[in-house]
Amino acid sequence: MGNFKHAMVAIDSMVLVWGIRQDGPEDKKKSANWLFTALEKNKMQIMIPSIVLSEYLTPLSEEESSLASAEISSLCVIAPFDTRCAMLAAKLFRQGKQHYPSGVKHGRACLRADCMIIATAKAHGASIFYTGDKNCLKLAQNVITAKDLPDQPDNLFDY
Repeated sequence: MGNFKHAMVAIDSMVLVWGIRQDGPEDKKKSANWLFTALEKNKMQIMIPSIVLSEYLTPLSEEESSLASAEISSLCVIAPFDTRCAMLAAKLFRQGKQHYPSGVKHGRACLRADCMIIATAKAHGASIFYTGDKNCLKLAQNVITAKDLPDQPDNLFDY
């Protein structure tokens, strides 16, 4: 992923898990792979919000976390959650409460994490935010161009 244009895209936790760790449903892993292939082909820089990196590293051992963090950091921009992000995340949380189902176990925690991830992407200059989550997609569209994973590859020979 060396020579990039200046455009930067951000991805959420599940896209990272499906595309890098190759963990999850086959259709999601395939879509994430198509996305990463298209981003590399188009020389797009990938931003990983620090919250996404944290979620990705959670199930790994300390040694695996160190190795994975170093590898991901060498390939992507890791964007920190700072004051600008906090202000935007709070605004998104107020807006998002109506879109996330109430009474769902961990729903509020998911909303809060999604708000922090989206705010980090926006505050640090991502032009597009990719997610495989419909609620997150709807929320992100309030502040950034947000897209779902591709449902087909750029190149038909990649099927």
